[in-house]
Amino acid sequence: MIGRFGRAVAAASLVAGALGVPAVAARAAPSPSGEVEPIHLAIAVDESGSLSDDEVRQERIAAASVAIAELSPESDVTVFGFGSRAGNVQAVDPDRICELAAGAGAAARDAMVACVQDNIRRRAGDGADTDFVAALDQGVSTLTRTSDDRRRILLLLTDGQLDVRQDGHYGSTPEGRQREAEQDIRDRILPAAKDGGVQIWPLGFGDDVRAELLDVMAAQSAPARCSQGEVTPEARLVADGAAAVTAMMDAFVQGRCLNSKPPEQDRLEQGETVELSVTVPAIATDGAINVTKGGDERIRVEFIGPDGRPAPATGTVGDTTFELAGSGGLVESLRMRNPASGTWRVRLTAPAGANPGIVTARAVWQGVLHTVFVLDPPSPRAGETVSVLMRPHTRTAEIGDPSELAGYSFAAQVSGTGLDQSLRLADDGAGADQRDGDTYYSASFTLPATAAGSYRVVGTASGPGVESDRQETTFRIAAAGPQVRARILLDAATALPGAQVTGTIQGSNGSGSALPARIVLTGVDRDGTVTVAPAGITLAAGASETGFTLAVADGAAPGPAGGIVQVVGADGAVLGNTPLDLTVLAPPSLLERYGLYLLAAVVVLATLLAVLLLARRRRRAAIEVKGLAVALHEDGRELPPRLVAPAGVRFEFDVLVPDDGSAPALRRVSAGSDRYRIERGTDGSVRLYVPDADTLPDSPFLPLAPGAVVPLPRHPRLGLRLSGHSTAPPAIAAPDDATQPLYLSGRDDDL
Repeated sequence: MIGRFGRAVAAASLVAGALGVPAVAARAAPSPSGEVEPIHLAIAVDESGSLSDDEVRQERIAAASVAIAELSPESDVTVFGFGSRAGNVQAVDPDRICELAAGAGAAARDAMVACVQDNIRRRAGDGADTDFVAALDQGVSTLTRTSDDRRRILLLLTDGQLDVRQDGHYGSTPEGRQREAEQDIRDRILPAAKDGGVQIWPLGFGDDVRAELLDVMAAQSAPARCSQGEVTPEARLVADGAAAVTAMMDAFVQGRCLNSKPPEQDRLEQGETVELSVTVPAIATDGAINVTKGGDERIRVEFIGPDGRPAPATGTVGDTTFELAGSGGLVESLRMRNPASGTWRVRLTAPAGANPGIVTARAVWQGVLHTVFVLDPPSPRAGETVSVLMRPHTRTAEIGDPSELAGYSFAAQVSGTGLDQSLRLADDGAGADQRDGDTYYSASFTLPATAAGSYRVVGTASGPGVESDRQETTFRIAAAGPQVRARILLDAATALPGAQVTGTIQGSNGSGSALPARIVLTGVDRDGTVTVAPAGITLAAGASETGFTLAVADGAAPGPAGGIVQVVGADGAVLGNTPLDLTVLAPPSLLERYGLYLLAAVVVLATLLAVLLLARRRRRAAIEVKGLAVALHEDGRELPPRLVAPAGVRFEFDVLVPDDGSAPALRRVSAGSDRYRIERGTDGSVRLYVPDADTLPDSPFLPLAPGAVVPLPRHPRLGLRLSGHSTAPPAIAAPDDATQPLYLSGRDDDL
C-alpha cells in the first residue's frame, strides 16, 4: 500500500476539461493550458406568422441567454430568424443575422444582445409560414464553413411545423411541396449535418408542433460526446415561450457538456427588489451566471459573491476574471474564469413604472480538472503488485471535499504482454487506497509472473461537465537482481511565498555501491513556483536517508503547485516519485501578520483608558459640591434665600449688602465671575473663596465647617453657614503632597 506523501511512481499529468450534462458532438482535445474548449454555435429562431408578440419576446430572451452564456471567448456564435419565402423576401434574411466572432469581448457580447432584440421579430412583408429547410441549411452551412474539429451545435426554436405549401420553389402542388421539403431534410441536410459533426437540438413550444419531424432532426444529426459517453440529441416540447427559455438553455448545457441546476425565479414588481441564489461548486473553473429580466431591460442587476462583495463588471479580483454582458438588455450574463465557489446572490431591482414579471437566475459551469497520475513502484518486477494513484485539482485549488467529486469517476487501463485490465480508482480507504475521503483515488493490479518488456497505463477522469483527456505513462519490467528504489516524503503540505519545505529521500540501494541521482520536479502548474535543492544526491549502498528542500518563490501565486517530485538515476530511470502535495498559501495581510500584537495593544490601551476614565469620575465625584447649601446670617439670624449648589465642582454666588439699609441677601452668579465660591477638597473638606483677598493674611480661602457660621472678613455682622453633605464619596488616592487637601480650579469642562 502506498502512503499519501510517500508514493513512489513513474507518472504523468492528466488534464480533463469541461463541465456538463451528458452530450456533445465532435470535439477537439482540451488545450494544454486547460482552457475551455471553443465551439461553433448557431441558433435558429422561428419568426412565422403564428407567433404572438409575447412569444417572439420570449424567443429573443431564450436566444440571447444562450448566445452570451457561452463560456469560451474563442467560440463563435450566430443567431438568425427564419420564416418562409414571400415575394423577394427570403426565409432567412441575410441582413438580419447576428454574429459574435471568436475572440470578441464584452462590448461585442453586448452588441449581440442588442442585435437579437432588434432583429429577431416579424416585419412587414415577411413570409408567414415555416421553412425548416432554409433554417437547417443556414445553420449547417454556418457551422461547417471551417474545417476544424470543434464541437458544432445548432439549436432550433419553433412554435409550429414545416409549412412550405405556398412556396413554389418546392414544387407545383401544396402537398408535393411539403413532401419535397421533408425529403430534402431527411436525404440531404441531415446526412450533411451528421458528416459535419453538427448536433441539432430542436425545441418546439405551443400546441401546433409536429414532434415527429423534430425527433428525426435530432436523432439523425451528429451525436454529442461527453466524458460520460455518447448521447444522441433529442427534441424537446414545452407548453409556451416562457418555458422555452429554460428548455433551450437545458439543450445548450447538454450539447455543450456543461453542468447546471434549474433556474431560480421570483416575481418582481415595479419599485421592488428581490434576491435569487445560485450555487457554484468548487470543481467549476469556468462559469456564467445568467439572468433574465422578465421582459424589462430597465431592471438593475447586481451579482454578489460568496464573500458578500459585489462582483465587478470587468477585470480580475484575486484568481477570478469577470466579464459582464447584456446590462442594457433583457438578459445579463456574468462570465467568470476561476469563479469563487459557494452561494452567489443575484439582486434585481425594478424602477418605478417597470413591467412586473418573472425574473430568473441560473449558473452554468464547466470544470477543467488536472489530475496527477502516479504508479508505485515505478519499475516493478514480474509478478509484483503495482498501485495506481490519482489526485484531482482545479487551476487554482485542490478539491479537498469529497462531496464536490460525487458523481465523478476515475479509471485506468493497463495493457502489455499478458495483461489488459481496467481499473476503477476509489477513495474509500480499502485496498490500495490508504484513507477514505482524502480525494486521493487509488487502485492496484498485479503483473503476470511472465511479464516482460514495456507496459502502458492510461488514466481518465469523467463525470458531469468533465471532458476526459487521455494521458499515459509507460514502464518497463525491472530485471531480476538487486533493485534501486527511492521513497519521497514531504514534511508539510502548505507553505507561504518565500518559505521552504523540507523532505526526505529514503533510499533502498541493492547494487552494493553508492549511486548518483537527481531530484527533479515535473509538471509543476506554474514554472518557477517551486525549486528543489540539492539537485544532485548520492544514494548510499543499502538503506539511506537524504534530506532536501523545496523553496517556494517569493512571488508565487496562491494555489496548488501541482506536479510530481521524482528521483532519477544517472541512466534516466525513475527510481521513485510522489505527487507534489504542496499548496501555496496567500501571503498574510498586515492585520493577519500583526493581529495578535495589535489586539494586545488595543486591550492595553482600552484598559488604560478605562482606568483613567474611572479615576477621572472618582476624582470628580470626590470634589462634587452638589447638595451643599449655603445661608447668610446676620447677628446669628438666617436671612433668606438659602442657595443649594447644583451639580459641579464649584458653586459661585455673591453677597449683596445694600446701601439703603435693606436686608443683605445671597445671589447666584455665573461661573467665572470671581465672586464667592464654594469648593471641595479630595479629602471631603469644604472651603470658601473670598474675592477680597487683601483682607486675609495668607490665603483667599476660608475653611467651611458644616453647621458653623464663618464671619465674612469685610462684614463682621455677616457670616455664612454651610449645610448638606459634610463629606464627599471616597476620594481617589491623595496627591504626592498628602499634607494638603487637593482643590481644583478652572472651568467644569476642563475636568
